Amino acid sequence: MLLAAGEPGSLTGNQETISLTMAIFKTLGSLVLVVGLMLLLLFWIRKMGLARGGSSQEGLITVLDSQMLAPKKQVSVLEVAGSYLVIGLTEQQITLLATLDANDRLKEAAHSRKTFAPLPASFASLLNKATQTLSGAKQKKESDHAE
Repeated sequence: MLLAAGEPGSLTGNQETISLTMAIFKTLGSLVLVVGLMLLLLFWIRKMGLARGGSSQEGLITVLDSQMLAPKKQVSVLEVAGSYLVIGLTEQQITLLATLDANDRLKEAAHSRKTFAPLPASFASLLNKATQTLSGAKQKKESDHAE
């Protein structure tokens, strides 16, 4: 905005203050919106289970499989120090449902879980993984055409 002093239509001191105040409010509003969207994205990534930081491949506990039965209710198969457990998880409790004998299928699942590469730590990598999960084959097809 170019203004020359003394021209008709130039802003007075009061109008400049109002204009500056509006610019500050717009900037702060945009900042709040961006930070809010980032927090929502972080919550969504954690809710979807895409960020599992801190897990090591040499740990004693490995989640072999999980199946959601209802919202916030699931059954999981765990390997804990060589034993295989079936547990039920709800919002209020964890219940041991069964202890399984080791068989080839369980050993294969445990081995495949332990040989996965750790998840990338960068936000860009997590966001890329989330978008690939959502778009699936469609995004893969588009990237093949782009090459």
